[in-house]
Amino acid sequence: MAAGLSNAELDAIAVYLNGKAPTHAATSPADMGDVLACRTVSPPATRGPRWNGWSPTSDNARFQRDTSLKVSDVSRLRVKWAFAFAGGVGGQPSIVGDRVYLGTGAGLVYALDARTGCAYWHAQVAASGIRAAVTVGRLVGALGGSGRLAVFVGDRSAGVHALDAATGREIWSAKADTHPLATITGSPTLYRGRIYVPVSSTESAATLSRNYRCCTFRGSVVAVDASNGRKLWQSFTITQTPKPYRLAPDGQRLWGPAGAAIWSAPTVDVRRGVLYAGSGNAYSDAPSTGSDAVMAIGLISGKVRWRRQLTANDTYMVGCTGQPNQPSACPRIVGPDHDVGNSPILRTLPNGRSILLVAQKSGMVTALDPDRGGAMLWQRRLSQGSALGGIEWGMAADRSRLFVPIADPYTRRSQTKAGLYAVRIRDGSLIWSTPAPYPDCRIAPKGSLVGMCTSGLSAAATATPGLVFEGSMDGILRAYDARDGKIRGRLDIGQSIFRPVNAPAGIKGDTINGAGATVAGGTLYQISGYQPINRSAVNLLLAFTIDGK
Repeated sequence: MAAGLSNAELDAIAVYLNGKAPTHAATSPADMGDVLACRTVSPPATRGPRWNGWSPTSDNARFQRDTSLKVSDVSRLRVKWAFAFAGGVGGQPSIVGDRVYLGTGAGLVYALDARTGCAYWHAQVAASGIRAAVTVGRLVGALGGSGRLAVFVGDRSAGVHALDAATGREIWSAKADTHPLATITGSPTLYRGRIYVPVSSTESAATLSRNYRCCTFRGSVVAVDASNGRKLWQSFTITQTPKPYRLAPDGQRLWGPAGAAIWSAPTVDVRRGVLYAGSGNAYSDAPSTGSDAVMAIGLISGKVRWRRQLTANDTYMVGCTGQPNQPSACPRIVGPDHDVGNSPILRTLPNGRSILLVAQKSGMVTALDPDRGGAMLWQRRLSQGSALGGIEWGMAADRSRLFVPIADPYTRRSQTKAGLYAVRIRDGSLIWSTPAPYPDCRIAPKGSLVGMCTSGLSAAATATPGLVFEGSMDGILRAYDARDGKIRGRLDIGQSIFRPVNAPAGIKGDTINGAGATVAGGTLYQISGYQPINRSAVNLLLAFTIDGK
């Protein structure tokens, strides 16, 4: 019965049948669960190199100031160790002191030695898998004792967990959202004893199910007490509760408004006492201002201070084409799917004013004024965008420049705008642009989800003093000069063979997507392998240092 269905349609059926996002087995090595255990066990250190969660700082600028890597070091970067893991897409690694914490698509969390890649522990947290970066912080209160160090994890079935950072034992587990198709794809953000959890969903693929009552999910941010997992508040992107609003052509009753999932980590604004979150497209064509929008939410109260919608009436569901033979649950007018899929970036201008930078899969970058209800300051279009970007997973910024990766995977080669762009933060003017080189089609072959070979830049960007790191879908990690965009070095991950510490044989690298590079101290970490694009990919966590030392 499934013959001829695409990979995305097969995944949607699996989601409908059991309410869980499917995990895809890797092709090799034989048992990815085997790990090289560290010979000695010591308490996890918190001092030292740090990249904790989605960004080193709560403004989500993905700018790492604390690094010894310089422009002249890029050509000398070599693999120090590699670690293989199973389960499709995993989360970006978090580095705290001498530990690397990694969540995987198989639902495992690993605590690795940052120097060698050996494992202090690994814990099975969720059968549904882990997509987001984990966050590390201290517990307070009765369960936390005198500040026990914990690892906070969000899973693909909207579960939130706290694990002991020293042992991996579960401290508490809670549910962020009870909707059967709710999921967590953005890193939980820890601030002053609270975990702020972004809630997304897989309901956007529910139109592929003939009998599903579409649609009832609403994106949200959930505040959780970090000491015990108790839900403190939940603030929805769409204020109205979904209800029946029209009949489909086959007589099915449709529900809405729905959608506006939050895909990425919330951004904390300490000065104003709020967090910012961007939302995705709508699932139903019942009117709403919560989709493709940016929200400011009070950290303590959970009340929405302001909301700014960037694209109205963007109703998009998988399998919907706007043609007469589309599924009955489809919207009457299908939108372009121009989510605000990445975390907003909060920066301070030279005059002391704050500016909030957001991006969409439309290829549009927008600057908002957080002191005037999200009033628009400027906009800059860098590409025409598509359902897969435009700007997909995240930008990076230093004090004056915003670095924007453009994916453009469906665009003809003669028309593509794929590449890395630098935009002046104060006014949106273009500083430089570097087109993505012609792709290596051995990495992103035809027949993948993208459907064509591409060297587009979909992964999140990472900035350090003088450098910007960005990986391409054909498996190459490049280092760009932050001043002029010139490529100062490249790591050909997709065509290299790596020998993981936990596998008996060498494994070939693969595409780079989703998780960007993380830099802590003198080490650069990069995830290789992204199965929604290449389902035969084997996932690797790679640690690069100068001369591999």
